Amino acid sequence: MMSFDSIRRRSFLKTGAAASTIGLTGLAGCSSITGGGTPELGLAFTVPVENFGSLFAIEELQDQVSNLGSEYELSVSRNESTPDSLNAMAAGEVDMALLTTVSYASAVRQEAVPGNISMIATDFWDAHPEWYGFTIFSGPDSDITEIADLEGANVGVNAQGTGTHAVLEKGIRQADLEFGTDAEIVELPFPTFVSAINDGRIDAGIFPALFAVAARAEGFTEVYKSQDLWDEAYPFAYTVASNNSLDENGDAIAAFGEDLDELVEYCYDNRSEVVSLAAEHFELPEQVVDGFFLTNNDYYRQDITIDIDRLQFAIDELVELGFVEESFDVGEYATNEYVPSN
Repeated sequence: MMSFDSIRRRSFLKTGAAASTIGLTGLAGCSSITGGGTPELGLAFTVPVENFGSLFAIEELQDQVSNLGSEYELSVSRNESTPDSLNAMAAGEVDMALLTTVSYASAVRQEAVPGNISMIATDFWDAHPEWYGFTIFSGPDSDITEIADLEGANVGVNAQGTGTHAVLEKGIRQADLEFGTDAEIVELPFPTFVSAINDGRIDAGIFPALFAVAARAEGFTEVYKSQDLWDEAYPFAYTVASNNSLDENGDAIAAFGEDLDELVEYCYDNRSEVVSLAAEHFELPEQVVDGFFLTNNDYYRQDITIDIDRLQFAIDELVELGFVEESFDVGEYATNEYVPSN
């Protein structure tokens, strides 16, 4: 059986193509210098709104941070996947990207980016007792109400070898079941999960916070959530930077880190405004954004600093689950140097 780490390796070797680029200065080059001598940074994300850094694409929110436009300029691009973002970073097209634990660990081990990468901020945590954790839902009248009921089921995930797949794997093992033998993984895009469950293509699926809004609206059955699997929260998504960019533009990236901290605080203090702006900018139904973002139906994301011990725990968990071949010292590839301390 091919290891999940090998699945990721194949993804990193593919050519990355940005789905769209939102240039805040009209430039998209990595670590370039504008005519006035201001460093130009590039940031790549995958999921709008859920990846908090995506909000830097919204002009009205750019005005709420202190350093953007004076200490650095920023271009924000959206990619189809985290491997695409890493490929863009490897090609020198962006300086920073939003990644999950699996893509971060695989990129570090495989040195997917020349000079390697460093984590510089936490995007959100999973399994926090007071906030949203990845949840597996079945249909409203389904007989699948707990993990053991997944035996014989088709279970949806966006892609194998991902962080969401790891949550599924952790759960199925708790019931002494195995995907491929006792249940089947079906790869589908997250936006199709509700219709796929309703029409029987899958029996259950794992829902990120953004897409869980529709599952709750349909009266879907909660089978289990990540809080049922882990005793403590663990960091799940992050902002990373290429080490080459940190060497060349460390001061500018630290200024971005200060702005990120300011933006998080501003968004919680002005939630209604931010929900409307985000829905309009990313062309999402406002009721969907309002149904999760910055509420307890969203992940824990108030603290952007990196908890090195819990990050190490998360990496070691991925090794145990077979998603990463061997562990490494995360302290060598993560730093709180570029964000304000609490």
